[in-house]
Amino acid sequence: MEPNRIKQNLYDEFDANCYKVFGVSGTRVHEVLSERGDDLYEVFEQAFDHGGAAFMRLRMLMSIAQLETVYYETKIGRELSQEEMDERFEGLDIGLNADTIAEYAKWYSSQPDDAEHQEEEVS
Repeated sequence: MEPNRIKQNLYDEFDANCYKVFGVSGTRVHEVLSERGDDLYEVFEQAFDHGGAAFMRLRMLMSIAQLETVYYETKIGRELSQEEMDERFEGLDIGLNADTIAEYAKWYSSQPDDAEHQEEEVS
């Protein structure tokens, strides 16, 4: 399958997962974050360049999980422990589990450093 089709499939999956978790499209999530100066699509493209489709998919999944965690922590008024966060990530039922989270952390830590990468925290 050609890279553009692979990427389109991943963006379609991102869109479906955003609907599942947030009740809005992936495009809307991107728009909201863009208004704050964060370009998710650029981050996803960098992930593809660094680790191919597998890393791009994990980056998309983790972006959804991390964003949902921010909303949830704001709602409950406290930060989640790592154990609570891992349970929450798995409970989203979008394909994250202990193995995929560990795989993401490994890939993420091997990504070239840039200002955006250094500011983010890996769960």
